[in-house]
Amino acid sequence: MRKGILFLLSMTLLCSNLAYSQVETALEQADSNITRLDKKAQKKYKKELEKKHRQETGDTLNFFQKTWYKVFPKKVERDISYSEVYKEKPKTIMVMYPWNRSKEQFADEMFYVSICKELIDKGYYVLPALPTLQDYKADTAFNSRYCKPSEAKAFAKSHGVDAVLYVTIYTVKKEWWTTNINMNAQYDLVSTKTGTVLFSRHADFNYDSQMPTKSKRNKDFIEDDKENHYLGVSEQMQQYVFSDLPIGPYHRDYLMDQKKFSHKRDMKYKVNIKPS
Repeated sequence: MRKGILFLLSMTLLCSNLAYSQVETALEQADSNITRLDKKAQKKYKKELEKKHRQETGDTLNFFQKTWYKVFPKKVERDISYSEVYKEKPKTIMVMYPWNRSKEQFADEMFYVSICKELIDKGYYVLPALPTLQDYKADTAFNSRYCKPSEAKAFAKSHGVDAVLYVTIYTVKKEWWTTNINMNAQYDLVSTKTGTVLFSRHADFNYDSQMPTKSKRNKDFIEDDKENHYLGVSEQMQQYVFSDLPIGPYHRDYLMDQKKFSHKRDMKYKVNIKPS
């Protein structure tokens, strides 16, 4: 009996040694198959990976083509950029109360009023401000921060609108050493029928005016008149942001602007009215 047990133990040890040696051999072979590339080969391999990534993302333009289109941008018609707008033909828009992430206390109110005015001028029926403001006062979570674009379909039944505009305000400021006013915001118009984004824009707007800078002598004047300047600049900003939005059904030029220009999604614009 003892001889049988010893025999089994010896066979087990022998098999384990064989398996361990096979694993070591395989690892040595794997290590021996690794080849180190020189710097030239590494650069070539890196370029191939970058080219493959550009092809996958649709970025096939070279440096000279990008520079050319940056100086002379290619004209893209509105029926291509905003095909979903012409397809769904929204009539009624609700402007969700903006999410104010700037340090300016009244930026959300200024943007809300100026956006509603601009959309009305573009030929859309904008849900009156009073119901939206009442909803916001009743529940401060009723704004662009907490009401997600993915939930836009719910407003078709509750408010009877075709689309909802979500606005996030990032910056409203004027530094004390300059006359330039900077406003930065994100706009997303979402359909309540399909939940798709009909219009999206990130705007960085700069307005350089003759407004005096802060000093001990004019500090009180600036603080008292600052809101009036901001409201005027906000109206100017909305005109540029929605300048290429397809005209709405309550405008005489409805469906006559399909072949006109359209801006890029990211807009950076500066208005300089200082005397030369």
